[in-house]
Amino acid sequence: MKYLIALCLIVVSAYAQAPKPCDSPAQWEAREIRQDYSRKFAEYRKLSYDETNKRVREVEEIIIGNDKEYYDRLYLHNENKNYSLNLKTRKCEVTALTRPFRYRGVYPQAKFDGIFNIGAVGVSGEVVAVQAWSANITGGFFYTGLVTYPSCYPVQNIYFSKEYGFEHSDYFDLNIGIVDLNVFVPPQECMQAEKKMQQKNISPIV
Repeated sequence: MKYLIALCLIVVSAYAQAPKPCDSPAQWEAREIRQDYSRKFAEYRKLSYDETNKRVREVEEIIIGNDKEYYDRLYLHNENKNYSLNLKTRKCEVTALTRPFRYRGVYPQAKFDGIFNIGAVGVSGEVVAVQAWSANITGGFFYTGLVTYPSCYPVQNIYFSKEYGFEHSDYFDLNIGIVDLNVFVPPQECMQAEKKMQQKNISPIV
């Protein structure tokens, strides 16, 4: 009986000490390198991220083998719209979103996996502490991510699903806040494309 009580106290103590998901900045801008191993391509992006209003702007270079494509994409999750402008042809497609909003910081309800240092330990200015988190997400997604400690700035995200495979993102040159909120206004070409769709009574394509 005493052993059982002691075991329960250890379990309760460990649960109480387990860190809760930290709060990453809700709005920030950064450079992002995203790799999709299943489809064998890489994307280099300028990213503007607004978790509060569920909107993301990506200006990206996509490399598939020897081919390069350039896109300007705007995802407005509260409006269920995706604006995708081909920067070579200047043609814009307006579609409905096919994925839920993707958290770049610590995913809500994520599990704490540990804390460690990146860089040269013991050398001033050459090391940063990071926390590792993971979560199983509704819809068949698995998430694991790294954030700085204690500031909770995103460093790396990996998402996995049967539909999309492994998607690996690294973040750098991160700045807190959005310099110009007009970044979440659709490009002129996309506004014109959407206007034509409205005139023809066409809904965004899923």
